[in-house]
Amino acid sequence: MVDAVPVQRYDLFVQASRLLQRYRQLTPELRPVGVEVALAIQYHRAQAGSGSLLPWVGSPQGLPLQQVAQLICDPFYSKTHPLLPTLPESGDPLVWPLFNQGENGLVRPLAPSAVGGKLAERRWLKGCNSQEGIGCHALAAHLWQDERFLAEDRDLCPFRLYDGRYPLSVDQGRQTCGFDDHPCGWQPGHPKMLQVVGKGKQAEILLPHWTDAMWAMLLPPHRPLPVYPLLVMLYFGQETLQQGRSSLSIEQFRLDFQFSQAQFRLLFDTHPDHPLNRHLLTWAAQPEMHWGSAHLPQMPPLLHQPAGGRVVLDPDEPPQFRASGIPHSAGTDPMMAERRRRRQLERSERHNEILHHFRRWFRLAGLEVREDQHTFDFLAVAEGHLLLAEVKLLHHKDAAESLQEVVGQLLYYERFALAPWLEQGFSVQKAAVFDGPPPDLYIDFLEDLGIATYWINEQQMIDGPEGSLRLLRQMEVRVRPDPELGD
Repeated sequence: MVDAVPVQRYDLFVQASRLLQRYRQLTPELRPVGVEVALAIQYHRAQAGSGSLLPWVGSPQGLPLQQVAQLICDPFYSKTHPLLPTLPESGDPLVWPLFNQGENGLVRPLAPSAVGGKLAERRWLKGCNSQEGIGCHALAAHLWQDERFLAEDRDLCPFRLYDGRYPLSVDQGRQTCGFDDHPCGWQPGHPKMLQVVGKGKQAEILLPHWTDAMWAMLLPPHRPLPVYPLLVMLYFGQETLQQGRSSLSIEQFRLDFQFSQAQFRLLFDTHPDHPLNRHLLTWAAQPEMHWGSAHLPQMPPLLHQPAGGRVVLDPDEPPQFRASGIPHSAGTDPMMAERRRRRQLERSERHNEILHHFRRWFRLAGLEVREDQHTFDFLAVAEGHLLLAEVKLLHHKDAAESLQEVVGQLLYYERFALAPWLEQGFSVQKAAVFDGPPPDLYIDFLEDLGIATYWINEQQMIDGPEGSLRLLRQMEVRVRPDPELGD
């Protein structure tokens, strides 16, 4: 086990930022802003003890929502270092979140939440009070202790209001919260880590008792966060965290935040041989590189991208499905000719229209998109990650048959058509794209299989349940506007 890692080296900070960017690309289930808010509050609780500004649920008064950003989150992520830029004119420190990297992989700073008396950055507010983050008005004590409310249909929530436009079977976050009129993004089995009481600027924050299930909502247990890049990213340039220490062990990090041993094992990958940990530790073992902020160390080369599927260039180009190479294992299948014939029959004018609108937003986001005449409808390629999607006309044929077909095709193509990509270490997220909102039962079934659900709405934008839309927002693909951001 590694004893300690330097936390005052700028070159390690740059590497840690780029490694956390890689982790986010490989982990679509991650809720990055929620993790950032939760870590800040966890540290605040650990250090403040009984003097915490955040009262527990049941207290008569909570902390004003906007003060969470100014008093807890901003100070936690502020950094001071000769190589880091500062706020123009005043020279005050900027805020450096964990997951806000630019194209070069270096985290982009934010202005503090209050600059000149104006709210400059809504990141923490959104994290505390939205379906994207960790807050929920409905986390009253009597509901939190109600196993039925936690485990079953979220329509049991007494604070939900129905918009009258969609049946409950396809609501999936469309219905609004009776407190703030924002879409409800709560899902069964996904507790919220903060309680929000009140509306708008009058809203207040209170703390429930946090559990492992809450953390698992933000950080997927099957892909814990590599601890060494996180440690460097948090402590570099942060004098309050560093406390004069030039290096830090992961045990000291655990104690600073007062994570239990069980929580620490659940949330963080501490193994030195984890690829992202190993890269950071290898760099830390080398002499410090002294250079300006304009010079970036080299990351390992990007994964080789195999051939397969025709690359789509023009966002407005209609589907053509021209032939290209497919893996040999699929090409020798004696039933492939019949499958190819059925694929061509499936690709009707309506099918191609939906696919056209769906993939257009990926091309506008600058992502590589592919189609294949004989196998998949859609493949988006990001660094180390693939999104495989199939289009089905759910409302123009037998719905059960369409659902069975899309599940079988996605699993088959992942195993065979994408075999060369998997061999290169790419991760795959699967998605089903329909011609309208499917029943809630179908969405839950697909979600249980790890398949995201989408459809094209009347504005020709990608729509779907909030959990699926979150995946595309992380890829910077534009989807139906988020009412909380007004975009």
